[in-house]
Amino acid sequence: MRAPVRKNILLAFLKKEFRQLFRDRKMRFVIFAPPIIMMFIFGYSVNMDVNEVQLLLLDYDRTAESRNYVERFTASGYFTLQDHSVLQRDIDRMLDAGKSEVALIIEKNFGRNIKIGKRASVQTIVDGTDSNRAGIIVSYINQISMDFSQEFFLKKIANLASVRGIMIRPNARQITIEERTLFNQELSSRNFFLPGVLVLLLGLVTVLLTAMSVVKEREVGTIEQIIVAPVLPLEYIAGKMLPFAIVAFMDICVISAIITLYFRVPFNGNFFVLLAGGIAFIFSSSSMGLFISTVSRTQQQAMLSTFLFFMPAILFSGFIFPIYSMPEAVQYITYANPFRYFIEIVRGVFLKGTGFAFLWKDIALLLVIGILLFYFSVRRFSKGLE
Repeated sequence: MRAPVRKNILLAFLKKEFRQLFRDRKMRFVIFAPPIIMMFIFGYSVNMDVNEVQLLLLDYDRTAESRNYVERFTASGYFTLQDHSVLQRDIDRMLDAGKSEVALIIEKNFGRNIKIGKRASVQTIVDGTDSNRAGIIVSYINQISMDFSQEFFLKKIANLASVRGIMIRPNARQITIEERTLFNQELSSRNFFLPGVLVLLLGLVTVLLTAMSVVKEREVGTIEQIIVAPVLPLEYIAGKMLPFAIVAFMDICVISAIITLYFRVPFNGNFFVLLAGGIAFIFSSSSMGLFISTVSRTQQQAMLSTFLFFMPAILFSGFIFPIYSMPEAVQYITYANPFRYFIEIVRGVFLKGTGFAFLWKDIALLLVIGILLFYFSVRRFSKGLE
């Protein structure tokens, strides 16, 4: 029967690891500064809101109706009229160069056809490089065009009715939609992505630092001292994990403060729920880093293995792409990804104010993944010692 983990051994490892971490000023900077710097970089750069769309205009009609139609675009706040005197041959060139995103071509007789009730032709050419942004731009164009047509039609009915002496209110039978947006009232992409950035940075710190820990001692040669020392593999692995877990725990508090206080992302939940989920995620991601460290022989192998794990883990977490839109086989794979569960916890706490009653399953699954990875890490390290 194996002896239980001794507290004095763990304390000795903690002191040793922290001394090694903070001995070098550059290492201190590397541990704490990059997550904060990256948080500010992501905070300003991660923005998928579709506004200030660069619009090219080619108006063959040049009537009051066409000008009124164009004014709907500039007044919406989504479009910026870049050039209203562009020629047909310049449209493709400017779209290819990325100087514009959409071109609006109003055909001749646009105003006359509207007045007599015929179909008026407008051609739009949209840069579809970013399919998501292009789809939103097309929806903006369709909505503006539909509102313009409806308003013109209602005014025409009102004018005809007034000529015949009939009193009619154009808006009498229109449907009024009262919009109510939950959890993200501003519909800001920053509120959606920044909580996910917390997961990204925390996972990067824990996986990368722990992945380099054991293999570094193997390269330096101090692993032989561990072999002859009266230290259990469980004590050694736990001692390697705890210092980086403490650093990651501090990162949760600092990054969460930056997200809420500086970038004004709403925090509607309980901070202790976030900390509970964060501890479970730190345990699982650190265990993953330790497992990588035990199967790697050099620091280069550990770093490469870390990024081979980290990139798919982020892509299959729901941070960028929703999991429900992925193929069914990939959706099953995401259940083994600890990043998926912490993404749901963070966004639930920040935006929805979700509590333990709904998030306990995600926290429990994170602990299960962490326990399994920690067990395999200890087994792998034990076999390495043998």
